[in-house]
Amino acid sequence: MENKPLIVTAAQMKEIEKAADERGLSYYQMMENAGTVAFKVMTERYPEAESAVIYAGKGNNAGDGFVCARLFAQSARAVKVILVEGEPVTADAITNYGLLGGLPVEIMPVTEINEPPAADIVVDAIYGTGFHGELRPVGRKACDLINESGGAVIALDIPSGVNCDSAQAAQGAVKADLTISFHAFKNAHVSKETAKYCGESILADIGIR
Repeated sequence: MENKPLIVTAAQMKEIEKAADERGLSYYQMMENAGTVAFKVMTERYPEAESAVIYAGKGNNAGDGFVCARLFAQSARAVKVILVEGEPVTADAITNYGLLGGLPVEIMPVTEINEPPAADIVVDAIYGTGFHGELRPVGRKACDLINESGGAVIALDIPSGVNCDSAQAAQGAVKADLTISFHAFKNAHVSKETAKYCGESILADIGIR
């Protein structure tokens, strides 16, 4: 009999991460693992890609994106980071944002961008599983830029603008070619309602046991 994939809510995922942290797998290491496995998936899927743009929010989803940005830069690919709502505010995301210092990573606010920067890979690391409701104007602008980019769009955990539990998509939500879900699928990954936003959904191991 084929094993069905694990499907969890956002709240359940938080509890899973909390338990993992208490067992010794720190939140910081989970973020490092998430960004690293996402980078591996993207570069294996698109081995000829020479450039990446990461759209980053201010929370831990952005932290995953900053790890990706660091690894893209260290692999001699051209990298831009677009800050959607300013600099990050969570501790681990702040740490990973700081690690971009000294690397050839161009960082700019989304408010200064009118046309989507050209890139082979476009990473959505804006809101993650915590999103609900409607997109704020700055978030809608970022999602529009992603959708108009022309590159391969990769969403980290969930496309921005999609509620992972209800599988409802806000107007203007990101339409990804590939969504990388960390540790477990969420309802939106398996819902017919949001298939056009997630594209292909794959599961990535971030070390939680």
